[in-house]
Amino acid sequence: MSRRLIVVLATLALAAGLGTATARAATTPWYPLFQAINSVRRSHGLRPVVPSPRLHWAARHHSNDMLVHRYFAHTSPWGSTLYGRILSSGFLTYGYWQAGETLAWGTGFDATPAGVVQMWMHSPEHRAILLSPLFRFVGIGRAQGRFLGHAGAAVWTADWGHR
Repeated sequence: MSRRLIVVLATLALAAGLGTATARAATTPWYPLFQAINSVRRSHGLRPVVPSPRLHWAARHHSNDMLVHRYFAHTSPWGSTLYGRILSSGFLTYGYWQAGETLAWGTGFDATPAGVVQMWMHSPEHRAILLSPLFRFVGIGRAQGRFLGHAGAAVWTADWGHR
């Protein structure tokens, strides 16, 4: 087999693998909100945030916990905090870090990524986090089901990080 053919086959294999990863990301629940977040950030002249698997873990667990235990707060009824979730996630490696968290829940339009971003942009505290140039990473979690008496609800957590 010629060297040129090997290079072409390796390039095609790499492209196929990247295409699969992109397709897989596009079908995950967090990806549409991730796109909406970065769209808003770009429209305000900010660099996009990049996904963090460790922050995704923390956000997913918090969204699931809120849905299962029927509460909506940054601190769980038994004291789990953003700080503790970030430490447990393994996001931290060393040195200075900072984190933020945005929560949302709703049904219908308010459960969609567009609805969530719209709610955050209308809340001064959430808007400040969403449009902070400090944050470089984000992890997103979504849990769906009956929440606080509402069927078909989505409970979202976005954990933001800088290190």
